[in-house]
Amino acid sequence: QPYIGEIIKILEKEGMQPLPIFITGVEAHTIVRDMLRSRHQGVDKSKVLVDAVINTIGFPLVGGPAGSFQAGRNPDVAENLLSSADIPYTTSGPLLLQEMNDWRQRGVSGLQSVVLWALPEIDGAVDNI
Repeated sequence: QPYIGEIIKILEKEGMQPLPIFITGVEAHTIVRDMLRSRHQGVDKSKVLVDAVINTIGFPLVGGPAGSFQAGRNPDVAENLLSSADIPYTTSGPLLLQEMNDWRQRGVSGLQSVVLWALPEIDGAVDNI
């Protein structure tokens, strides 16, 4: 997806040091839980210090219908994880359900708006970029 590289370039231009992490599957929270830490969490040299997390995969941070033993999302797990880490979490959802030309002509479709705004809000995202 070209937009991921564009996000990285913009962050670098702003003086940030993005750390792209590629996952296969929908359990991104295991990366946040096991490999990343915030300044709030103290020193743990086995984890990488981060200031924020940007989810670009279009799936929730914790499971969802495709990644859960129970139907639906797991916002409580995401909330606990993000609260304990005390780091901003944002999303950059791709146009999964419509083409760019359709989006330009008609705007965001109803179902696409759920993917872009409603589900990330339930997931605990502070904003989407």
